[in-house]
Amino acid sequence: MTYQADQEKVTFVLPLYFLKAEVTFTRQSADDGLTVPLAPGNGPRVSISTRQFAKGFWLARLSWSVGRERFCSEGWFEIA
Repeated sequence: MTYQADQEKVTFVLPLYFLKAEVTFTRQSADDGLTVPLAPGNGPRVSISTRQFAKGFWLARLSWSVGRERFCSEGWFEIA
């Protein structure tokens, strides 16, 4: 995961042949979250705009599957 503050986006790199993926964004100071489903076929790099996100620390939890195997990755970023 790479957060690009100047471009207001967060970018993920997935395996070429993932079947299903989604990203869940959760703010550190709130219980609510936003889940974004990701579709295969657009290449391994996926970018999501953060323009509408409130300021603060966010946890991005990416989960995906390849065949029967499931994977998860997460990281924090700050919108100032």
